[in-house]
Amino acid sequence: MLSSNNELFKNVPLRITRQLFERADTDYRVYAASMLDPKLEIPVDQRGELTITGEMAHYDEGTVTKMDLLYDEPASHRYNKPSYQLKAVHYGLPEDAPGQWAFLTQALAKSPATLGKLVDAVPPNEKILDLLLNGSLLDKKITGVGEKTLLRLQAIVKRNTDLSLLMAAFGDRLTPIAYQHVFDHFGDAKRAIKQINTDPYILIEVGGIGFKTADKFALAAGIPRNDPRRIQFGMQYVFATEILASGNTFASIKFFVAKCTDALSVAPVDVTPQLTPEAGWRNGFVVNTKYQLVTTMAMYVKEADLFQGIMKAEKQRWPVLEEEKLADAITEFEAKHRVTLDDQQRAFLTTANTRGITVLNGAAGTGKTWIINVFVQIMKAHNKKLTLMAPTGRAAKVLRDYTGHYAGTIHTRLGLMPGFEFAAYTRQGNTDAYGKSDFIIVDESSMVTTDLAWELVRSVVYEKRHLIFVGDAFQLPAIGPGNFLNDLAQSPAVATITLKHVYRQGAKSGILDLASTIREREPLPFNAAQPAYLSGSLRLYNQRDEATIANTLIAAYHSLWAGNGHDTNQMLLLVNRNKGTLGRMQMNARIQQFACPAVPGQPEYVAPYVNPDTEEPDTFRVGDKVMVLANDSRAQKVDPNTNRRIVATKDDEDDVAASDHVDYETTVITNGDTGLITHIDVRRHFLVVQVDDDYVYFSFGGLTNKIALAYAVTVYKSQGGQAAHVLIGLAPSGSMVNAQSFYTAITRAEASADCYGDFGMLTSRLQIVPVEHRHDLLKNFLSGRLDVDTFGQQPVAAMRDVLAPLPQAAPVPAADKQAAPNKPRLTVAVDPELLAMLKQKKQDHK
Repeated sequence: MLSSNNELFKNVPLRITRQLFERADTDYRVYAASMLDPKLEIPVDQRGELTITGEMAHYDEGTVTKMDLLYDEPASHRYNKPSYQLKAVHYGLPEDAPGQWAFLTQALAKSPATLGKLVDAVPPNEKILDLLLNGSLLDKKITGVGEKTLLRLQAIVKRNTDLSLLMAAFGDRLTPIAYQHVFDHFGDAKRAIKQINTDPYILIEVGGIGFKTADKFALAAGIPRNDPRRIQFGMQYVFATEILASGNTFASIKFFVAKCTDALSVAPVDVTPQLTPEAGWRNGFVVNTKYQLVTTMAMYVKEADLFQGIMKAEKQRWPVLEEEKLADAITEFEAKHRVTLDDQQRAFLTTANTRGITVLNGAAGTGKTWIINVFVQIMKAHNKKLTLMAPTGRAAKVLRDYTGHYAGTIHTRLGLMPGFEFAAYTRQGNTDAYGKSDFIIVDESSMVTTDLAWELVRSVVYEKRHLIFVGDAFQLPAIGPGNFLNDLAQSPAVATITLKHVYRQGAKSGILDLASTIREREPLPFNAAQPAYLSGSLRLYNQRDEATIANTLIAAYHSLWAGNGHDTNQMLLLVNRNKGTLGRMQMNARIQQFACPAVPGQPEYVAPYVNPDTEEPDTFRVGDKVMVLANDSRAQKVDPNTNRRIVATKDDEDDVAASDHVDYETTVITNGDTGLITHIDVRRHFLVVQVDDDYVYFSFGGLTNKIALAYAVTVYKSQGGQAAHVLIGLAPSGSMVNAQSFYTAITRAEASADCYGDFGMLTSRLQIVPVEHRHDLLKNFLSGRLDVDTFGQQPVAAMRDVLAPLPQAAPVPAADKQAAPNKPRLTVAVDPELLAMLKQKKQDHK
């Protein structure tokens, strides 16, 4: 049957057959479903299936539901089967007894033992859901079905009833999944309807609904664009998307007002009254009229906390290892290894042993990791305990390989998950994260944002242990607000050791010569007219045609691959964007053709839709090198001998059969981890990736949003990693090319680096240094230019009380006794749309 685009089909009964796609950290999903009513005239494929896209709940395979669907012709071509956008889900409850039993059967699909006991106890002609709602079943004593189970079922029934009421009240002004979020937040449809009608912007407090959705809803309800409540919430949204997303933690009032008027379609006169110091305080902002600057209260307090934490650490000056023993250990190390440490290396060892916070800064090749390894070995030899961390899994693996000591990610150690930056402010950090460790070492600290630094610095009890930050302040700045490592490295208030002597790659390699030239802002040794620049193992080729650059890179990669025993870990191909002829996706697809080709009879995963960039479905094969795209603190582990998930425990709840639910052993994987596909099961719809020593289970549902081919990666994704041979391809547009990104790219190389790009573009773009265009308050606090308690015209303690009020019975800490009177309460909530948008911006940068 043919259908026209945007044709609406109502009340379509469906059974979900499988999940095809899931966008990380959002509710957007794609499902395949089969029709339950063959009489309905709606386009389906030869198997009677169709594809549903949109924001919706997670559906298990076999779920039966009824939906309104809008035919989507472009998606139908993409998925190669009739596809529809979800417009509505019909919740409600069946009115007849058979329908109610069918509903209950689906609700208990994973608890057949419980369903069987209910079937035995209640006649089939009884309306089972009505009995649950009115409480009649709770009065019965059903053997093997406890009160807890009945209450859980009652909640499921009420949920569907209330969702039906919400949809009846607001129609299509909210998405189906948004109604579920509203019910989860309020717990009752009538209460939700009353409060939303009174103030539509209360929807912002609902998890899963952000400013844009709430604003669209409110405007449709007749709220004026210049309504103060709209301006208040809109300013928070604009600050996050325009100021924080650009790496800054504050802005000029004039600039911020211009951004708000543009984004909210209002006049400056509607915004400026909300940015007086008094109004700003009520709206969650800190406004300084002397400097004409504005920041959010949450960001201001984090930077103030961070500064005060650093100053507190500076006061803790005590040796973990007795100074005499350290001096002897250094002498013994030099004699054993026949080396002589230079003054800076010695200074680092002694400083890190005694100072609360130490920064080890240095350009590529100056031996930062080497001296860290020396420090680790000396301290371990004297029974001192260390915790090693890095911002990404890739950087942690490099650190682990160099030191022989376990290193993990900061997020894993501190229990942080995506979106922690937008969570409500809390007074206490995770001070129990380090056990008995004497030293905390954080490598690749240039990648640490202000938010992450705040969590790190406050997590350490400096009376017990010392904190060491290691990095290169000239590498690419963090993807997020702040300039943390650079602020510390430039501050005389912080103990910073800068290594200057170059050791790695050899003085004649050329790689570090050019890196030093870029870092020191010296004249470049090449110009736009010359065909190439060759210096030792560094080779730059002046090429302007994107297709030519791509073909040359593929040929060079193939040559290296063949010459290194097909070991893809020996080479790294770096690009400056994701899409296009010279983008990550197309380069990976081309390399896969020879590095991991299709083998007849061997299983492979083929995505159910065509990638618009490569014009082919994404494909994964056993042996493919892949990168993890999303953090997962509960990734399921697999036994590599059986390729089955490893069972941990079974649910032995008294009223649920032991076979109904199984728990599996889990591990933590992080964005940026790389691994190798070791098994693909097309029948059970999963594959296995070896990530370090763990074998990890990935279901096919939304797979391309969880992992990606990693033969070629963006420069941003390469941070913290190294390879013997690095190939770099730069698109002529120069997108994302600057001094710091190019410096980062060439210094990933341990032996050789070959770069192909337009010299004219390079000589122009290498004058741009992003770190110089970032502005944060921490630098000004550290320099003494600004005072944390006078800049905001209210003490920091007063702001903490607004963001995280102490319980009335709780004693007020000494540092917080100067709180200002009559402080308004401020609700800080995570905006999921904002979080998704910022994550997309990060992906665009990569």
